[in-house]
Amino acid sequence: MINFKTFLNERVRVGRVQRFGAKAHDEWRKNFDPTGTKERIKDNSDGTKGNINVPFDKLHPDWKRENLAAGKAAMDANRIHPKDTEKAAEHVHNEWMKRNPKGEHNASQHVPYNQLSEPEKEKDRVHVRRMQRIKNR
Repeated sequence: MINFKTFLNERVRVGRVQRFGAKAHDEWRKNFDPTGTKERIKDNSDGTKGNINVPFDKLHPDWKRENLAAGKAAMDANRIHPKDTEKAAEHVHNEWMKRNPKGEHNASQHVPYNQLSEPEKEKDRVHVRRMQRIKNR
């Protein structure tokens, strides 16, 4: 039987991951296309294609899951490395590589964290800092 404190802690974690996923997706959309009118078509696991330049709540479940997995990785990274942003960012990057097999489209990012360019490292640091802000609310 789960106790009430454990239940509440899990609800808080889930809420934080969901906020992270929505905020991360909103930021991606803003950077991809500030007008929100340009389509970005991706293949979905069910054989369909879909536009991911839509609000988070309208995303195909595949892409919601990816945003939520990124949020969980950021939460875990902050728990494991609470005082070391670089180690936390490396954790985020390693989790991303596990979820995203290497392909032509991402080969330059599919390297150890210390071999990433600074702009690519910063993407991982942003995830760490975003989750820190969400946790500190």
